[in-house]
Amino acid sequence: MSAAVSPAETRSVPAVRRIYGLGSLFGKTMRDSRRAILLVGGILALILVGVSQAIVNEFATPASREQLEAVIAAVPPILQGLAGPMVNVGTLGGYMSYKYGTFFPLVASLWSILALSGTLAGEARRGSLEFVAAAPMSRRRVAVEKLLGHLVAVGIATLLVFLALVAAGNAATLPGDEIPVGAAAGYAIWLALMALAAGGLAFALAQFFGRGAAVGIAGAVMFGGFILNGYRTAIPPLEPFANLTWFGWTANHIPLAGRFDWPSVILVGVAAVAFLAIGVEAFVRRDLGATSVIPTPSLPRALVGLNGPAGRTFGNLLPSALAWALGIGVFGLMIAGSGQQFVDQLVSAPDFRRLLQTVFPNIDVAAVGGFLQLAFTEFGLILAGIAAATLVGAWASDETTGRLEFLLATPLSRRRWVTAGGVGVLAGLVVATVLTAIGIALGATLSGDTVGTPVVGALVLLLYGGALAGVGVAIAGVFGSRFAAPAVAIITIVTWFLDTLVPALGLPDAARELALTAHYGLPMLGQWDAAGVIVSVALAVTGVVIGSRGFQRRDLRS
Repeated sequence: MSAAVSPAETRSVPAVRRIYGLGSLFGKTMRDSRRAILLVGGILALILVGVSQAIVNEFATPASREQLEAVIAAVPPILQGLAGPMVNVGTLGGYMSYKYGTFFPLVASLWSILALSGTLAGEARRGSLEFVAAAPMSRRRVAVEKLLGHLVAVGIATLLVFLALVAAGNAATLPGDEIPVGAAAGYAIWLALMALAAGGLAFALAQFFGRGAAVGIAGAVMFGGFILNGYRTAIPPLEPFANLTWFGWTANHIPLAGRFDWPSVILVGVAAVAFLAIGVEAFVRRDLGATSVIPTPSLPRALVGLNGPAGRTFGNLLPSALAWALGIGVFGLMIAGSGQQFVDQLVSAPDFRRLLQTVFPNIDVAAVGGFLQLAFTEFGLILAGIAAATLVGAWASDETTGRLEFLLATPLSRRRWVTAGGVGVLAGLVVATVLTAIGIALGATLSGDTVGTPVVGALVLLLYGGALAGVGVAIAGVFGSRFAAPAVAIITIVTWFLDTLVPALGLPDAARELALTAHYGLPMLGQWDAAGVIVSVALAVTGVVIGSRGFQRRDLRS
């Protein structure tokens, strides 16, 4: 007897469902990126609209714009620091570029680094990519479709930024405040390529060294380039190093201020394409999940994670904590080390010193601690918040990657896993804070100023980072680990929005009081606000408690 076997019936997946994530890797990547698109593109667009409205309302007359230009022109180069170039700052676009424009590439680049470093290497490590590679499609197609998904996501996010800039320009009232479509497009294209250059570097490195090392190296290049480019004018010896990264290449591309440097932007695009191509080819030619180890000094036995869940968490997080510590510590070293130069410039600019003293009556602007309070604290807190998000996300990956199922099969209780994780994250933040304090101490010593007060002031980074880490652990325990890191990142950005833009928008002070960063006082000058300290400690402790109890009541989620 014989039986006829009819061919299996196949049905094509409708185009709409493929875009939504059914039937194609491109669609799945787009579906996975939908929250990030709204987060990055939506928040940046809202900030641009809010900032532009605040500028238009605050400086509504030509006379006020001339006064604004005079004040900015009087700022010593060392205090300009991480602000953008002073080009047409009396116009809406010029002032936005000077005050806020250079910060946005950090947000977009961090998103691209985290996304592209894990889109192939992360899945290969979890083992899920082996099932995809077994399907009837080439490995090159797998890599290209995933890569195209992120490229389209970045395109959508920057499109929102472009539309926000056009809307802001159309709402302008003074001559010169208009933002042409070409200028808005120039900024959006530059923003997208800056993000893709950083993400592309992480994408390429992840195929050779794994996701963790790729994030650390690409993040160091991104942040280092930002710092070097910011202080290249004030510290001339940094000029050659600043030109090694895309931040330095595009230093003269300021489209919102009417200055374009398209060759440098094209160069960034070429670098991004090269990094992405290297990543694709490396994925095609290497074994799945095969990575090389970057030679590093061996850790002491106590730090490699062999002393229980807390030690394991701390050992896993230590490389990331050290990377953040070096980045923030070098930033603190540069700021504190240039404090004496700032003081010397104030002596030669008494009018500007009186202006600063009027605006900041409680800050001794002629001391290194006062300079750190003005130039370091705000940005340092943002970095501490992002560092907390990174460490919480690394700890929470135990659940999202499936490792937690094996851990809980041992005599390890759910409560202990969460508590140990919270302790490990806080220990990582302690390492970052200590090294930052060392950097500030070295810088203050070079400036010949007192060391003790600024070093103690660095504890504000631990307080703020610990508070956000506690919130992240609570969210991971109650709602799911995959929500922890994004939530901490969102809180960091919203806090910066409240602390920085609420005064500019003329909103009630009560709105700014919602930001935790507004309740620390002047830590670099030894003037602490007890309310901020108490709230931070309470959030760190209660967050871990809530997370441990919440995790006992829910199922594991991937």
